[in-house]
This record gives sequence, structure tokens and C-alpha cells, in this order.
Amino acid sequence: MSSLPKFDHQKRFLPISQFYREKFGFRVQKVSVSVAKTCPNREGLAGMKTCIFCDEWGSAPAFVQADWSMLDQLKYHRERIRKRYKANKFLLYFQSYTNTFGKLSELKKHCEEALQQEDIVGIVIGTRPDCLPKGALKFFGELSEQTYLSIELGIQTFDDQQLIFLRRGHDREAAIRAIKQLKKIPNLNICAHLIFGIPGESDQQLIEAANLLNGLSVDGVKLHNLHVLKNTPLAEEYSSGNFSPIDLRDYAERVVLFLENLDQKISIHRLTAVAPRWDELIAPEWTKEK
Repeated sequence: MSSLPKFDHQKRFLPISQFYREKFGFRVQKVSVSVAKTCPNREGLAGMKTCIFCDEWGSAPAFVQADWSMLDQLKYHRERIRKRYKANKFLLYFQSYTNTFGKLSELKKHCEEALQQEDIVGIVIGTRPDCLPKGALKFFGELSEQTYLSIELGIQTFDDQQLIFLRRGHDREAAIRAIKQLKKIPNLNICAHLIFGIPGESDQQLIEAANLLNGLSVDGVKLHNLHVLKNTPLAEEYSSGNFSPIDLRDYAERVVLFLENLDQKISIHRLTAVAPRWDELIAPEWTKEK
């Protein structure tokens, strides 16, 4: 097997771990919790369907009990991460589904509870471009004055046809508009989620995505390979022969190309994704390991 592509030695990227260490002065790890229960797609708003790649957990972390409170989840995952990474300070990450789609009062309550924990030094909130009402933006402004706040925005791609394939229910302009709205909030960190391996993806598209994110001055990027999980619409496409997942080498080449065109000041939260529940992974096999 030939070796995987390498970066130009003159080009580097900024790992999120380094960004955190420079920001806080010590090691910081994310602790993921699941509090949101749904999203616009699952509610069928405006004729939306479930995203083609999304499982029943809505990207929730593994080892989540349905009856656990937010604090129960925090305590459980925090201790696991503390032992694994020897970290003593944490960011609480509201990860699953769309955290600004439900009652904003619930999200506020969870954030307040989290910040009462002495070892929580910031909040990370996962959401999507079409779920940023004025109330949420106002809350982000208030919260960013109290603590470190990062918004992880599920853009996935800037290509409208690929967004239709993914069944996202929003378009490219919604993503650009959302980033611009968030950029108006002082002290707010913005991380863009992108998926590679979507049918029709081209090198030029990846270069344009990097340049667009450079121009929008996002703070971070999280990359995800499009993999097939059980009980998803994509699993049906895969079983019928209408979708083939990207192989490791092709994915690595796309990541390298993207990073070579991305501003080196933009932190990289993740280079690839691992299925949190291995028993649900259908393909590709290499997704089981980072």
C-alpha cells in the first residue's frame, strides 16, 4: 500500500489542543452532553426529511442513558476524560441534534448549571445555519461576556446540490449569512463543520470552501468523512448501490488539499471522524480508527 499524502513542510495547521493551551494556559478537554431531542429535519418543517447521514442519536456521544440529566452526563463523561487525558479543566459541549431549535430557556438553564462547576471554563454549542433566531444570538452575546463560548455550526458543504443530497434543508447562503451574524458577537469563537466524501465533490470545490472560510474569518474547522451508519437514509442508498464511501487515501488527499489552502490561523478541531458506536457502522471500515 502506498504511503498517504504529506503536507508541504512549509505549511502547518493549528491543532485545537494547541489553540486551547495558548488560550487558557493549560490543557482543556471537551465534555460532550446530549440535551437537545430533535431538529428541524426530524420535525419535518417545511417538508424537510432526516439528514441522509444522521442516526437516531443525532450525533450524541456514546454511553448516554436516556434518563440522565445534563449534570449526570457531565459527571460521567468528565471522569472518563479526566482519567484518559489527565485534564483538570473542561469545556461543556452541547453536541447532539440542534441545540437552538428547542426552548432557549432550557439551554440557558443548562449553561448556568454548567458554569457553576469549578472545572468548567467554557461552553460549546452545536447548531445549524437556519436555527439562529434573534433570541439565540442575543443569548450568545450575553454568554460570551461571561465565559469562553464557541458555536459549532453544521455547514457540511457550501455546494447547494450536495446540500440537497444530504437533505440538509438549508442552502449555501444560509451558511454564509449565519457565519456573518455570529461574527458580529464579540469574543465568540466560530467552528465550521464540513463533510468530505460527498458525491460530486471536486478539488476546486474544496479549495473554494477553504478560501470562503478564510474570507469569513471563522476561528476553527471540524472535518468529517461521510460514513454509513445503520438505520439511516444513507444506509439505504449504500445497500442499493447508489453510494460508495470515500476510501482512506482519497479522503487524506482531500484533507491535505483543503488544509493547504486554509488560513493557518484557523484551528483544526478534527481531521476525521470515528463512528461513536462501532456496531452501527456499515462502511467504510477505516472509519473505526483515527
